[in-house]
Amino acid sequence: MKQVIAILGLLFFVNCQNGSIVEPSKFKTIMIKSFGEVETPPDMATFHIDLSCLNKSIQTSKKCLVDKSNILHDRLLGFGIEKNDILTTSVAMNKSYTWRNNSNIFEGYRSSTSVFITVRNIEKLSEIYTELLENRNLDLGGLSYSHSKIDSLENAAYVKALEKSKILADRLLQELPESKKEILKIGNVEISGSMLEKNIFQPENEFGMAQQPNVLQEKSIAISKGILKMSATLYAEYQIK
Repeated sequence: MKQVIAILGLLFFVNCQNGSIVEPSKFKTIMIKSFGEVETPPDMATFHIDLSCLNKSIQTSKKCLVDKSNILHDRLLGFGIEKNDILTTSVAMNKSYTWRNNSNIFEGYRSSTSVFITVRNIEKLSEIYTELLENRNLDLGGLSYSHSKIDSLENAAYVKALEKSKILADRLLQELPESKKEILKIGNVEISGSMLEKNIFQPENEFGMAQQPNVLQEKSIAISKGILKMSATLYAEYQIK
């Protein structure tokens, strides 16, 4: 029994010693929210074409829509558009009525579908879109521009954001007693500081960049005057020494 008490006492003593050794070190940090942006001309575009047919015979209405779809599909292939870049959505079939003489008059069965097209050769877009637009049986819309290497553009935007955070950190150090920095965390979502509140040094010695709350991630694509812009937000925490 005495041996057991002696062992427990020894373990308690060792734990107390370890607890006194493992104490979080206190250090200063700055948190920076940085924005990066890259610009490039778009190299692809997307738009959709709406097809519809109206007939009092449901079978005739369906056949009309199938014929229109086949003709459009062949025309798009003739422009050099790949099959995988022509997406046809499901067919909708509804009864159509018109209001006349204070009553609903049955017009027939309206079948409709939308075809989404991706043009990967931006140089051909004007020719393709203009020719299709001249066809009175086709309704075009939703024209938007994009780039085939969006992921690469986004990565470049993040790199620019990181470079800007380094420049800002260096400028801040010019106003502080500290002269060295070491990056602790990087994230494309808002990150928390590395130290617990109880371990932070006194307020008169603190320095930190204010952050906008509840901002999780900011990255966007916008088209302006033929230029595709990819922007990204990066959060970086630096330890300063």
